Amino acid sequence: MNNRLLRLQDGCAASNHSLNQDLASILREARDFHGHFGPFLVMGVRAGMIALRELQTDKENKGLRAVASLIYSVPYSCILDGVQFSTGCTVGNKRLRLEESSDFSIVLEDPGNGKVTVALLSKAVDELKRKLAKDLSTEDVERLAHKVASMAEEELFLVDR
Repeated sequence: MNNRLLRLQDGCAASNHSLNQDLASILREARDFHGHFGPFLVMGVRAGMIALRELQTDKENKGLRAVASLIYSVPYSCILDGVQFSTGCTVGNKRLRLEESSDFSIVLEDPGNGKVTVALLSKAVDELKRKLAKDLSTEDVERLAHKVASMAEEELFLVDR
C-alpha cells in the first residue's frame, strides 16, 4: 500500500490501485457498521482481508471459522468488528470465537483449504496504544486510522500460512 494516497469525499484513504480502492470502500462500510473510524477497526479489517487473500477465498465462504486473540477491552475489541465485517465470521453466526490474550492475532480456517494466522505486530499495537493514550480528538483518531490503512502490511502484521 505504498501507492500515492488520495482522499475520498467521505475521508477514507485510498490509492490509485484497485485493491486500495476496494479497501477504502470496505473501510467506509466497516466504519458505518462499527459506529466510528479508528485504527483498531482498520487493523481488524486488514487482518481479515489478509487472511482471506492467503486462503484464496472470500467472506461468502460459509465454512470459514475465525478465532480472534486479543485483550477484550476498548479500543482493542474494535478489532473484532473489523474481522467480523471483513470475513463474514461473526459472534452471532458462531463462526467467530474470542480468546482473551495479550498477544493479538486472527486465525482464519477454511476446512477444505487449511488455516492462516495473521498476528498483529506488538510494536504496531504498542505504538497505537501510546498514541491513543493521549486525549485525541475524533479527527486525530480518524487521521491515525487513515495512517494504519495506508501502512505497509509488513509494518503491521506477521502472516503464517
